[in-house]
Amino acid sequence: MEAITDPDGITSTALLNCLRREVGEWAGGTLRLPRSGTVLRAREGRWLSDPEVFAGTWQPLSWHELAVLVTKELGDPPVGFLDEIAGSRSAIAAVLDARGTPPADLYQRSEQALVAGHRYHPAPKGRGNVPAREWLPYSPEVHASFSLAQLEGVFSDDGEVPFTPGVLPAHPWQLSLLGRESAAAGPEVWPTSSVRTVYDPAADLFYKFSLDVRITNDVRRLWAHDLRWIPPLARLLRPVFADITEVFPGASFLIDRGYRTSPEEFEGLAVVVRDGLRPHLLPGATPLLAAGLSEGFDGNPLDGLDSSAALRWFRQYVSVVVPPVLHAFFAHGVVMECHLQNVLVGVDAGGMPVQAIFRDPEGMRLLPRHADLLSSMSSMDGPDGARGVSEAKGWERLRYCLVVNHLIEIAGAVLARHPGLDVWEEARAVFAAYARDHGYSQAQSLLEDRFVPAKANLLLRWTRAEGAASRYVDCPNPLYRN
Repeated sequence: MEAITDPDGITSTALLNCLRREVGEWAGGTLRLPRSGTVLRAREGRWLSDPEVFAGTWQPLSWHELAVLVTKELGDPPVGFLDEIAGSRSAIAAVLDARGTPPADLYQRSEQALVAGHRYHPAPKGRGNVPAREWLPYSPEVHASFSLAQLEGVFSDDGEVPFTPGVLPAHPWQLSLLGRESAAAGPEVWPTSSVRTVYDPAADLFYKFSLDVRITNDVRRLWAHDLRWIPPLARLLRPVFADITEVFPGASFLIDRGYRTSPEEFEGLAVVVRDGLRPHLLPGATPLLAAGLSEGFDGNPLDGLDSSAALRWFRQYVSVVVPPVLHAFFAHGVVMECHLQNVLVGVDAGGMPVQAIFRDPEGMRLLPRHADLLSSMSSMDGPDGARGVSEAKGWERLRYCLVVNHLIEIAGAVLARHPGLDVWEEARAVFAAYARDHGYSQAQSLLEDRFVPAKANLLLRWTRAEGAASRYVDCPNPLYRN
């Protein structure tokens, strides 16, 4: 079951989701915009759809009319805002037109399932308004695969990179963006959901590249301060996850081992080398992207389950994903960016979750107990602020990533198939068990908070914030016990 509709509907849904979460007053199936007094209604479901506006009678709204209403409500739109939404809508249309037969590999299918993009972002498939013909050959949503380019020369390394000396793998789209000629063909790869990260199945390695194009809310360049954090983070994470795996067998992290780049084009041609999957998978387990499970793809293990099995599936899912994330925070002072695109779930032959594999430390934050490391690396922190955060800010970030961005969406996928299931009682039991078994009462307190923080992507765009900036609004906490 794939939750794909049409470019207009996907675009309208993203705007409605943002308005409901960040701006409007939702009651009785209507959404009132407080500044303008505009009253909207929409079809309820997992996500809002089919917007209408009240003007004496209910009138349907196109995605463009809805976007204009957003600018009237918030005022002084950022430069290019409407163009970004139109560009995202055009990108969705191009993807749907070009989308062909899904690959045979189930893991690849799950990574390449995200046709709609971020469901709570005003421009969920933004591609920097680059013409589709330039990016479709490298697009995961159309099941692309391609050969990397290989540059030859003198290159600099930092960390553990298994490349042949004098060879730099390069993404052909980035070479085009830099105005450089393509080069000799390298290994065949396919793009993961993040677009700029690719998987080399022959070598069983992931490579993360710079792409000088805005994808949703940020230009996807590998910035120098993030590159220089890679080796020290790898040294920190290896023992942390060795301990977590001992406590929660199967939990693992794909380490970013290091990077190679050209001294003349330090950020633009950098490539990060990430662990592959095979050493991290339990015997017989198939990895699936959490975001793909949420969106749907042919072969999704959620399809075909009866209500009882779906409830067991969700309980097991929460049991493999949540405790390692909480333990990283409480026992090790590491704030995981455990959103849907950063978590793989290994399932057994029957489709039941048996392990969680986490990835991508770029958005990871460290609590004050890592003061020595943070102090030694302070000169490498970039414009989005230090990697160090207070306990309160770290807990805020973790609750957003884990509960709002992740568990609410997985629960939504289950409930879309089986309305009325009490999935959240299953999740509460997992949080409570972790708090009891490991003595961290703060995990139990999450069940007593009426609200959890949700990232305000629309309002962040309105304030012209940097891509990695954070601003949160209150979201009803589904774990809250009345």
